[in-house]
This record gives sequence, structure tokens and C-alpha cells, in this order.
Amino acid sequence: MGGPDLGVPVTLSQPARPEEDLEAASGAEALAPVAIGIEIGGTKLQSAVVSADGHVLLRRSDRVDPAGGAEGIRTVLAAQLAGIVDDAAGNRLAIRAIGIGFGGPVNREQGIVATSFHVGGWSDFPLAAWVAGQVRDSLGVVPVVLENDSNAATLGEALVGAGRGARVVVYSNAGSGIGSGLVIDGQLYRGRASGEMELGHLRLIPGGGILEDSSAGWAIDRSVREAVAADPAGVLAKAAATAGAPPTARLLPAALAAGDATAQRILDAAAGPYAHALSHVVHLLNPDMIVLGGGVATIGEPWRGSVATQLEGLLMTPLRPSPPVRLATLGEDVVPVGVALAALGNESPAARRVEP
Repeated sequence: MGGPDLGVPVTLSQPARPEEDLEAASGAEALAPVAIGIEIGGTKLQSAVVSADGHVLLRRSDRVDPAGGAEGIRTVLAAQLAGIVDDAAGNRLAIRAIGIGFGGPVNREQGIVATSFHVGGWSDFPLAAWVAGQVRDSLGVVPVVLENDSNAATLGEALVGAGRGARVVVYSNAGSGIGSGLVIDGQLYRGRASGEMELGHLRLIPGGGILEDSSAGWAIDRSVREAVAADPAGVLAKAAATAGAPPTARLLPAALAAGDATAQRILDAAAGPYAHALSHVVHLLNPDMIVLGGGVATIGEPWRGSVATQLEGLLMTPLRPSPPVRLATLGEDVVPVGVALAALGNESPAARRVEP
């Protein structure tokens, strides 16, 4: 789920305990069923204990080095899992299932990672079975669900986030890549085992590049770097010099707030192809709600507004006004919450449960 560096802080290996939620979930009468939701990205690894109503009760987060490959990430994950299982036991929380949201294509029926586009060593790895084995001594046999991170985020936002109450919800995240998902009547839409709703891989021009080439976080970073090089006296160049860091998309929010025309041009140039891709989604599905997430969406209202405005102009008249376009509300918790709800049974029962 990653994205451009917009300065969002990450807590390193520190469990967060919302006291009221914990007290309600760990009463003496009975242990409330909860699930662990895990997010595995290229640079971030986090786990959360999530209640059936989508509240995060505990969390742990670590930065990982993609240069260490999949094996290095699994080493960190093993320690993180052990820690959060201990945290849950100490707070009388009964772990009933585990969900894993993985940043890349997965074979969810077999619980196997298909591949990772960002980190080596994941291809054909039986991740669900491996996680089940890691917790067998402490939790016994628990069901484990493996899901693509965009699908997990879609479910979270549709059930307890910005799409709550809508029947047909399309979610799309723009970050280091661009993913999307579709929820209908509270259930994830399922295509073939290899995946579905790969918005970022749409080719908007035959023979041309894919959507990620123009609208992913790294593409926006590139546009910012080019703008700074072209105008060393501009607002973005001055902001980069003040920050003492390479120019990236993290410079856009302040520049946009200051009314900088170059920042607005960069934003609109990325939002335009994104809106074009979403127009195909609307023409095919006509959803009740579109939710935008991922690192790029942390730019906030300027990003949402540009996508929504450009989308409106691309739709056939009978489909106007366009479905509401909203920003995701679950923030850093979106993948762990979504995949934990999936593991607790709030998605299609066809999802694979692995029991070692």
C-alpha cells in the first residue's frame, strides 16, 4: 500500500491500547473474539488486533528494509507476531483468526504469494501456512486468510470506513503502485484466483504505458523533481532547500495551500489519468461510492477534488452527476482492519483457511 513520502509518522514496535475499547473487549464475563490483521508492504510491516466491529485494540509497526528480501521481512514479522500475541493475551483478548494483507498478487485459495513487484524472494511462498505455523504454539490452530492489500483495504473502507452504508463501493489506493477493489452488498467481488480490479495496470492508450506510469506516487515524485530542476527559484525548489531533502510529493500540500501554479499543474496531471481510469469503472459498474486511499490521498482535498472534477467531465450524461468521491478514513489501519474483518468472516466464505 505504500506511496510517496508525505511525512506520515509510523510508530515503531509500540503497541497502542485504546483503553475504553480494551476494557469493553476484555471483560471478565467472556473473552470477545478478535482477529489479528497483518499488513506486509515493501518498507512497512504492521500488525493489529481488531474487534469484530472494526476497532483497533492493539497495534505494532516496524520499518523493514526491502534490500533484505522476503526472508528479512519474515524475520521481523515473526518477532512482531510473537509480541502482539503476548499483548493480546495480557489484555484477555481471544484471537480467533488471522488475516494477512500482502502488497502484491496472491493466490488466496491456496494461501500463497504469487509475486512481489517490490521485494525479492516472495514468489510462490506459502505465507498463510507459514504464519499459522508461527502462532501454533501460542494460539493453537487458527484460520489464516491471505488477501491482496488493496482488496483488504477495500473491505475495511466499505464496511467501517468512508463507504459505510453504501451498497456498491469502489476503493482505489495510489502509492508506490495503484490498486483497487470492489465491494457489493458487503462482499468483496471475486474474479479468478489470480486477481481482479487491477486499476493501476490499465492501458489508457493502446500500446502506451499503464496508469501507474502517470499517477503512482513515484511518478508524482518524478514530476516534482523535474519541476524543481526546471525552476530553481520556484516555490517547490525553495521548499526542498528548506527541508534539506530530495524533492518529493511531500512538498505538494504546502505548495498547493500557498496557491502555487506548478504544484497544481503536477497534481492535475496525475489526477487526470486517474480520473480517466475511474471513468471506465463508473461506465462499467456505476458504483454508489468511490473511495480514494493510499499515500497520494494523504495530499487530501486537493487530490480528491481534482480527481472528482475531472471524472465528472468524462462521464456520459445519464451517469452524471458522478458517484460521490471520498477520501479514505481508516488511515494507516485500513489494511489490518480490512483483512482482520475478512478473517473473522465478513467476506466470501470461499476464502482459504489454512490449518497446519
